[in-house]
Amino acid sequence: MQFFYLAAFLTGLVLGVYAMIRGVERIGSGRSPELDALGRPVGSARMALTAPTTGAFATVFGITGYVLWRYSQLAIPAQLAVAISVGVLGAIVATRAVSHWATQAAKEDVVDERYLLQGHPAEVVAAIATTATGQIAYIVGGTRYSVSAQSLDGTPVAVGTEVIIDRVENGVAYVEPWVQVEQRL
Repeated sequence: MQFFYLAAFLTGLVLGVYAMIRGVERIGSGRSPELDALGRPVGSARMALTAPTTGAFATVFGITGYVLWRYSQLAIPAQLAVAISVGVLGAIVATRAVSHWATQAAKEDVVDERYLLQGHPAEVVAAIATTATGQIAYIVGGTRYSVSAQSLDGTPVAVGTEVIIDRVENGVAYVEPWVQVEQRL
């Protein structure tokens, strides 16, 4: 049993590291998704069998089971029952705590509307001159949008050029040709 509990603990740690590296995504429902300002689907948070919740359960289960096996006289079925109960409770508490902290942080976060489209690709549909604005078109959430645009560094940009949006201020997008961005990468 000792190796079983230790394996569960290590599995929980590995799943925790995996979740930290990969990130945690909300799970969408079967209905049409709610979209954020950039057209990305937003799902409602809920308790689900994911890497973070499974990792939390396995870690708490492994620690509890090992401690019970090592320092108590409980029979193995009783150890398993207690370890499973504490593991489920630990997963619920961890999920609720992280959800609460993330929600609180998101409510306090101030979004700078100018940079919502930063890094988004677009195409020049009306030439951008050195001193005059042109026009770009971009797609968000399957819908095509068009907005006035100026070059970020003041250079002219021809029609059909792929550009990257830096920011949008007062209805004018400041863009940079993709070729220039690509050279920096």
